Amino acid sequence: MYFSTIVGAAASLALVSAVPLSKRYDSYNIHFNGAAGASYTVSVPFDGNSHPTNNVLSISSVSVDPSVTVDIAAQCVLTTVDQPPALVAQGGGVWTVGPPETVTAITCTESNSTPPPPPSYITIEFDGADPTDGAYYTMNIPLDGAQHDTNNALSISAVVETFGSLDLSVSCDFIGVDSNTAPAAAPVLAPAGALRWQVGPPQTILSVACSAS
Repeated sequence: MYFSTIVGAAASLALVSAVPLSKRYDSYNIHFNGAAGASYTVSVPFDGNSHPTNNVLSISSVSVDPSVTVDIAAQCVLTTVDQPPALVAQGGGVWTVGPPETVTAITCTESNSTPPPPPSYITIEFDGADPTDGAYYTMNIPLDGAQHDTNNALSISAVVETFGSLDLSVSCDFIGVDSNTAPAAAPVLAPAGALRWQVGPPQTILSVACSAS
């Protein structure tokens, strides 16, 4: 009786040891960022499976915490409501989603990718008097030093660089409708919090030029 019990236990242990252990994948918090500070976060296992976001917010960038060493552009695929978006590294764990759109799911895998290349453009949010009511627009500005027209008549009181890679007051040149009337009337940027600058005096921005230097 005792011997049969030992034999049975040994057989059970052998059976358990024969069952392969499932691989454990790391999960990382992916931040999905929209306009005017709207965002949500999803904990995504890097297991190669599709994971729904369950959120209809239109996304203009995705990011990870600075301490996380993953490359979303190389390791992840975003499923969106329209065409597959392009992911452009902005530095600091942030990638621009272009064009902005709703992300329905994300699939990420483990990888030993090389560091992303320097950004080729940044996204600037142009805020009017009340951006919470929709008085704002965003533009992807190439870092080529050339002036790019905004084609928008909204009077701008603040600008936001959502990725933290450039100081807009130093690296960008904004041309407003009053720039040619008098030097003092040209738009001047003054820091107004993290990644935000007040535009004074408020005015329509005709064009903007930015460079990486």
